Formats: sequence, C-alpha cells, structure tokens
Amino acid sequence: MNKSQIKNLLFMLLLFAAVPLFAQSSPLPSGMTSLMDSVLAIFTSGFTKAILIMCLCGCAIAYGFNKDNEKMKRNMIAIGIAIGILVAASQIVDMIWTAAGS
Repeated sequence: MNKSQIKNLLFMLLLFAAVPLFAQSSPLPSGMTSLMDSVLAIFTSGFTKAILIMCLCGCAIAYGFNKDNEKMKRNMIAIGIAIGILVAASQIVDMIWTAAGS
C-alpha cells in the first residue's frame, strides 16, 4: 500500500469511529426541518411526478422511432432507468426508514 491509500484508510477509520458522536448530537433545528420538508414537498409533488411521467413517455416515443440507432437506444434506456429511480426514490427511502425504525 502506498502512502495515499494508508491515509485514506486511516481517515475512513477515524470517520467511522466518530459516527456515534454525530448520532448522539441534538436533533436538527426547527428551521432546518421545515426547510427539508419544503424541499421534499417540491420533489414529491404531483407536478414533479407529472413532468417525470411526460419525460418517460418521451423516452418511450424516442425509443420507438430510433430503434436502429444503437447510441440513441442506449441513451433512452439510461434516461428511462434514471426516471424510474427518481419516481421510486421516495418510496424506497420510506421503506428503508420504516424498516430501520422497527
């Protein structure tokens, strides 16, 4: 191992050792939680979901018309998967949150 790898390993070990200290700190201030709630409301609103659904439909149309173009096909599949992850992100986080809370 070279010196930079040893430094990175030591830094990670110190960071993992400090995690319990961060977990015991006081909860977030009320201003920060209200800001987080407003940002979450923007990303989980019906308007945002409608925009993502329209983008997914656009990907499906572009995929249908560009079946012979392999580069376009790869791009459309990647964009479709990314949109699927964005749409499912709040449900995934909710499932992890409830599983960790039990």
